[in-house]
Amino acid sequence: MLPSLVELCGKGGPVASAGLYLAPLPTIRQISKKKTVGSLPLLPYSSMAGNTFIWAVYGLLKNEPKIWTCNVFGFMMAIYYCAIFIGNLGKNKSQDQNLLDVSTATLPGSVRQHAQAVIGGILGILFLAILKPFGQYSETFIGNIGVTICVIMFASPLSVIKVVLETKSAKSIPLPFTVLTTINCFMWTVVGWFAMKDVNVYLPNGLGLASGIAQVVLKLVYGNNNDALPQTNSNSQSDAVSY
Repeated sequence: MLPSLVELCGKGGPVASAGLYLAPLPTIRQISKKKTVGSLPLLPYSSMAGNTFIWAVYGLLKNEPKIWTCNVFGFMMAIYYCAIFIGNLGKNKSQDQNLLDVSTATLPGSVRQHAQAVIGGILGILFLAILKPFGQYSETFIGNIGVTICVIMFASPLSVIKVVLETKSAKSIPLPFTVLTTINCFMWTVVGWFAMKDVNVYLPNGLGLASGIAQVVLKLVYGNNNDALPQTNSNSQSDAVSY
């Protein structure tokens, strides 16, 4: 039974990741249609670009098509999202009253700072991948960077869990997206542990799986008890755990 499960997860993992990378499309279409970004941040899309590039390079170095194919797709989608977002930033100032200061809509930081961070990260990863200053450990170092970024990004779902426990309301948890994220993390945890035997794959996805299960349980226990609570940006968790 286990070999069949591993094979199923190996085939389904990249598909689930691609589905998560398509999740921001409705938001991006709304931005394009309304010609405004409102108070939405650029961070989910810029961090998605940096994160997917790291894992695409890692997958190529490890010769793992399951990893690099879905992340190349994710990187292309992230660049598209960033382009649409930046293209509509401050275009409709009658709706974007707070966009006189560009950093207000792109917290944390300005568009230029986001671009510098992403481009700097890409150049740094290319330096490690091509010149391999750490020899055979260079690809492991790239994987460790990816894992570190993923762990840092878990601050977002952890903050959501804290809010739910304090307010006794799980309205801030988007259930369909959380379930999809949990399934995605489960598949990659299984593949990373049993097939690839790669800690850089199963560790962050195992953490994402635990976080996803916790959020689903909280959603079932508390439900939407407070309609006044705002919805959180559902894109943030996908940046942390998709492969």
